Amino acid sequence: MLAVSGGGDSMALLWLFRTFYEGKVVVAHLEHGIRGEDSLSDARFVEKMAALWGLEAKIRHLDVPRLLKKGESLEAGGRRLRYAFLESVAKECAALGVALGHNKEDVAETVLFNLLRGSGVRGVAGMPERRGIFFRPLLSCSREFLRALLNCRGIQWREDLSNSDNDCTRNFIRNELLPLVGKKINARAIDHLVAFAEEMRYYREEEEACGAALLDAAKIDDREPHGVEGGEGGMWSVDREKLRALSPRERAILVREAGRRFEGRALSRERVRVLTRLMEGRGKFEFQWEKGVSIWGSKDRISWVNVGIDEKMKR
Repeated sequence: MLAVSGGGDSMALLWLFRTFYEGKVVVAHLEHGIRGEDSLSDARFVEKMAALWGLEAKIRHLDVPRLLKKGESLEAGGRRLRYAFLESVAKECAALGVALGHNKEDVAETVLFNLLRGSGVRGVAGMPERRGIFFRPLLSCSREFLRALLNCRGIQWREDLSNSDNDCTRNFIRNELLPLVGKKINARAIDHLVAFAEEMRYYREEEEACGAALLDAAKIDDREPHGVEGGEGGMWSVDREKLRALSPRERAILVREAGRRFEGRALSRERVRVLTRLMEGRGKFEFQWEKGVSIWGSKDRISWVNVGIDEKMKR
């Protein structure tokens, strides 16, 4: 299955698979209801191109702004809903995998964005070539090359006009910051950022393996956070004494692994530092990871808890 927005990268992805892949290809497109008629035109364009090439298209329309969670940004909500849609359609089609059209510049932008906002190894490792059912076969290709390929073949694509809005941080990095860095500092800045991400993937995998081992060793095999009978709302608990025996870095690695397990938002380096310091003590505390998930500390355990539960659990 191919995720096709109608932009240059995804249309190049579509042409490459149609030309070189011998198996069945299904096109998936989510119309997100954000850009009005332009968004609807993108959906019609994708559907038309799929039909022209004799491919099945799965088009879905959602009103993303109405489906955002409280406090969720349009970008984050759109991404969450898009991946949920792709997973749903992939299951429906029994797809072997879902190909995404991210390219070399997307990797560089992600690395720089995450580095500047204080991300650790997880963020600066960029985009994995494969994670679960999703894979990115174009990561070694530049945006310029992919558009040159389309021009050479006479294939049209659609430009998302919102990509020129530099009030969006990613657009600013793409349109202003990276070109300036390439002009003033190093013409191969994008290549160097991509190479840096590839090197950091090794350390990310090493940290994830270490975090999994640390978390599993410290976990308590019950579901009664703070000793509440039944453990309603509890995700898991860890032994506080075992946490205190770890080094500050090991505690930070364990915390990040916990976030990966419940697929939560990555904490900044400073928030991880605050949380690990709370864990060092012996007093009670409550730390909100994100809306919906809190961490409660008691004398003998640290518990990850769904916060939408009965208030009696906060005794």
